[in-house]
Amino acid sequence: MKTIAFFNVKGGVGKTTSAVNIAYLAAQSDIRTILWDLDPQSCATWNLGIDDGSAHKAIRVFKGKTPVGQLKLHSPYRGLDVIPADLSLRKLEVLLGSEEDSQKLLDKLAEHLSEQNKLLIFDCAPAYSKLSENIFSCCDVLVVPLLPSPLSLRSYAQLKTFLAGKKQWKKLRLQPFFTMVDKRRKIHTDVLEQAKELIDEDEPLVIPYASDYEKMGTHRAPIHCFANSGSAAKAYQSLWSTLQDRFQL
Repeated sequence: MKTIAFFNVKGGVGKTTSAVNIAYLAAQSDIRTILWDLDPQSCATWNLGIDDGSAHKAIRVFKGKTPVGQLKLHSPYRGLDVIPADLSLRKLEVLLGSEEDSQKLLDKLAEHLSEQNKLLIFDCAPAYSKLSENIFSCCDVLVVPLLPSPLSLRSYAQLKTFLAGKKQWKKLRLQPFFTMVDKRRKIHTDVLEQAKELIDEDEPLVIPYASDYEKMGTHRAPIHCFANSGSAAKAYQSLWSTLQDRFQL
């Protein structure tokens, strides 16, 4: 089972939107996929049309009181399951901080999902934390959505430095991409040009700004389900193809 996470220390960068759309595209590619929502706001869960009200609180998995498989729910889409989030995860940092060797806890829990799934996708809360350290230890690829702004470039440079400082994370591969890009704006084109050296790519991956982002909240569905021919859908298809090729997903 391959494991990827959508992560950024900043909120509002399209992290959850991207996780949901890539999970959907992976499942439609006949890759058995599970999306694990680790954000207490549970937006990924909600955007896949799954309502709150699971019989098991998400925090109980980390306490060892509920097997992770019991939390799994089927999404409306073939080949895509979800481990939902809820507000109980707001207490997760305290729990992880009190346990010895907590950095490997998520990795151990994820092992129980490998028999039935080929791809595990995490949608992460926006912060450096005990949970993010678990994610860095667990994942093969960290997919990092960035806004086309100078502060986003600074944030990504800090992330690279932070990860390089720990031996156990040196095998973690990074894949940045830019969201909500409007190439009519000079600041956006300037940032994309500046980013080339930092991300070591001749042409940064870009998801253009489109109203379909907001419409996901209305439809509670991946973009391909209601705007399959739009620019955002095509860009996410391109991103998924790139992830598949580069990381053998």
